[in-house]
Amino acid sequence: MTGTLALPWLADERIRCFGCSPHNPDGLALAVRRLPDGRTGAWFTVPERFASYPGIVHGGVIGAVVDEVMGTLVAVERGRLTFCATLRTRMLAPLHTGRRYLVTARLLSGTAGDTGRTTVRAEADVSDVDGAVRVAASGTYTPIRAEEARDLGLDAAGFAALQPYFDHQRGTSS
Repeated sequence: MTGTLALPWLADERIRCFGCSPHNPDGLALAVRRLPDGRTGAWFTVPERFASYPGIVHGGVIGAVVDEVMGTLVAVERGRLTFCATLRTRMLAPLHTGRRYLVTARLLSGTAGDTGRTTVRAEADVSDVDGAVRVAASGTYTPIRAEEARDLGLDAAGFAALQPYFDHQRGTSS
């Protein structure tokens, strides 16, 4: 695997994202990477404390995993921070705590949403170490505008570091 994607918000200790932040001791700290085959993804193992039934990963945690990788892919490929507007997760087989899985994501398209903003659609799969797909997911992501981002509680320096990810888009027009 190649190195973890350089995401400026990961350096800010105040951003405690459950999925990706290394500063959240209760989170997953997913290290999203560009994989050798060009896909974007992360290997992960879910501890027992996130089980629904003994040894089975809670579905909400699985939703957080796929959302995290799809949202990160949108940020990297489109240069936008977004929020997840829709998330559909199809569980094909249970995920077990303590086992290693690979989540990968891909962009589908950008479309005009009912809010007047261009949304981005993405899909993700979670596979076991043998390559069997155990979860299939899709999501729609809506860009965060600068005026909305001001409500994130960042100081001027923190906001400035993330400014390029608001009111700007690479790869498609907004």
